[in-house]
Amino acid sequence: MSRGFSLFEVLVAMAILIGAIVTLAMAIARSAATNASARASTYATILATDKMEHLRALPFDDAGLAASGADTLASDVEGFFDEPAPGYRRRWSIQPLAAPVEAVAVTAVVWCRNVAQARLTTLKVRRVP
Repeated sequence: MSRGFSLFEVLVAMAILIGAIVTLAMAIARSAATNASARASTYATILATDKMEHLRALPFDDAGLAASGADTLASDVEGFFDEPAPGYRRRWSIQPLAAPVEAVAVTAVVWCRNVAQARLTTLKVRRVP
């Protein structure tokens, strides 16, 4: 009868322990990356919502609701983009709708590190007295 562990048993136990530690470290790293991505997406949505509320609050005759060009969401067009926070770029477009009532479609897109994180679209309709 032996007293203690053989070298082989120690090596197998160490391999299992190292495998468990590496797997745990990978899970923690993946969790941190997912958390950072979710944080960026949430903040981008807040920034897009903020811009949408700002534009919806403007009266119809305000210059801020002037029709935008076709490429305002794809590139920086003066008057239709800003950088509300470091690392974030916000672009928006205003498109008049052909309808019996006066209405515009407002779209806001927020980019974080050159990846679109949030895109919101709403309608602003003139109230009829």
